[in-house]
Amino acid sequence: MLIVNSLRSSTHCSIRRINHWLWAIFFLTMVSMLRVSLDSGLNIHLFGAMLVALMFGWRMGVLGLSLVNVLVTLFRDALWMNIGTAIMLNAVLPVTVACFIFLLLEYKLPRHFFIYIYGSAFFGAWLTNACTGLAIALVLVVFNVFKWSLLSGEYLPYFLLFGFSEAFLTSGLITLFVVYRPDWVYSFRDQRYLNK
Repeated sequence: MLIVNSLRSSTHCSIRRINHWLWAIFFLTMVSMLRVSLDSGLNIHLFGAMLVALMFGWRMGVLGLSLVNVLVTLFRDALWMNIGTAIMLNAVLPVTVACFIFLLLEYKLPRHFFIYIYGSAFFGAWLTNACTGLAIALVLVVFNVFKWSLLSGEYLPYFLLFGFSEAFLTSGLITLFVVYRPDWVYSFRDQRYLNK
């Protein structure tokens, strides 16, 4: 009987977790559809990489943002032959950078609630966005799509400024989830950050 009850509770917990993951994918798809178009034809949008990395971990974060890229490509009538590059640059790279920043801060700094919110969620989201924008710009230059002078003058400065929007949104949502629904955030534990 104890085994059956534990299986039921773990199944219920995993179903709730998948439900939260699907809602996050829906939210990030809607946010990714809102893009800022520049005169050169380039677009800037929010990624949500640090948000999904902190809430779901690396595997579910990469899978979730990959699904977001597929849905955005489907809804925006984008080129399907670019989906592999889009997934690498918009899902795998940002979530990997976000997880690396989180683990680096966990290792180097004391485990404190404000370091988690301001270090990982705010600064980590901005740095993830900046690294992703730089990687996208380098790929565009290497494949001779745009010149570096255009990207460094028109694309990267706006990308760095846009990173503060993502940092503010990520830290605000993570703070709300940690306060009201801490079980939704995969990387947060009360014993680690609040209890001494």
